[in-house]
Amino acid sequence: MVRMGEITAVHGDLLEVTFCHQKDCGSCHACENGQRQSSITVAGKGNVGDFAAIEMPGSTVVKASLLAYVIPMACFMLGLWLGRMWYPADPNLGSAIFGMLFLLLSFGTIALFEKRRRRSAAWQPQLTRVIPRDLRDAGQVTDHA
Repeated sequence: MVRMGEITAVHGDLLEVTFCHQKDCGSCHACENGQRQSSITVAGKGNVGDFAAIEMPGSTVVKASLLAYVIPMACFMLGLWLGRMWYPADPNLGSAIFGMLFLLLSFGTIALFEKRRRRSAAWQPQLTRVIPRDLRDAGQVTDHA
C-alpha cells in the first residue's frame, strides 16, 4: 500500500509526513483547512513542502489488521464459550466474566507484541520516493506516480 503525503517537518534524517484521510478526500475538502490529517515520521531525506511516497507492505497491513481486530474478537468469543461451560450455575455471568477476561488478556498480549513490533523494520512504513514541490506544482508528477 503506497500513500502520498506532504513533508511538513524535517528533523535531521527524520521526515514528518502528513496525510489527508482517504475516506474524506474528494468530498469534504477539510484537508485544505488543515483538518482531518494524520502524520507519521519516517527516515529519509527531503524538504518541507516536498511530497513523499510512503509504502507499507500489503502483508504487513493484513497482519496488523489481524492483530487489531480478529485476535481480540476470537479471544472474546472463546471467553464467552468457556464462561458458559465452566460456570453452569449462571452461564450469562460466567460468559460476561470470562469474555471480558479473555479480551483483556488479548489486549495485554498484543501490547507485548507491539513493543517488539515497533523495533522491527519490517513493520515500519518506508519512504520510497520524494517528489520536489516544484515538480508537483508544474504538473509533471501526480499523486499516483
